Amino acid sequence: MNVKRILLASGLAVAALLTGCAHPISVTADFAKIKGSGAPRIDKSVGYYIAADDLQREVITPGGGGDKVSYKPYRDLDPAIYKALAEVFSTVAKLDSPNDAAKLSRDKIQLVFTPKITTNSSSPSPFTWPPTEFTVALSCKVADASGASVTELTATGVGKAEFSEFKADFSLAAKRAAQDAVGKLVAALEKAPELRK
Repeated sequence: MNVKRILLASGLAVAALLTGCAHPISVTADFAKIKGSGAPRIDKSVGYYIAADDLQREVITPGGGGDKVSYKPYRDLDPAIYKALAEVFSTVAKLDSPNDAAKLSRDKIQLVFTPKITTNSSSPSPFTWPPTEFTVALSCKVADASGASVTELTATGVGKAEFSEFKADFSLAAKRAAQDAVGKLVAALEKAPELRK
């Protein structure tokens, strides 16, 4: 009797795992499509900092059919954030620490950007797991070389994809949201007067 109960419990646990699995996708933007308005770049050296733990952080959000999707948003969007900054400023450096005084001084970095990424996804489909809607919210805290707060910028991107589109790319809604968010971040960077002082 006990053996039967154990087998039944094991079977239910396996079934729960199978129905609630997380499918890996990527949240990347097309590097070549990240472009500024064409205005002259701001003549400043800037740095950006993403913690090592954030780069490895896996996020799980809903997909369709009761399934979920998994991805590493900081790792996936790291190159896009660099390109967004490079479209606006003359020099960009990735930092290992937001307050490394020696590096900030050596590279003459005037502003430090610390991004925060929040995501969500959904799909009404009961049959397919890729998300049909995806949201990427990017916020960047900006400080000067001394650590004093300068401003905070936000940009939210939304991506949608239907089955006929994403059957060739399960990450399509996520990629479209990332592209939208990064494009809006570039625009926010260009328009922020605090960054030109």
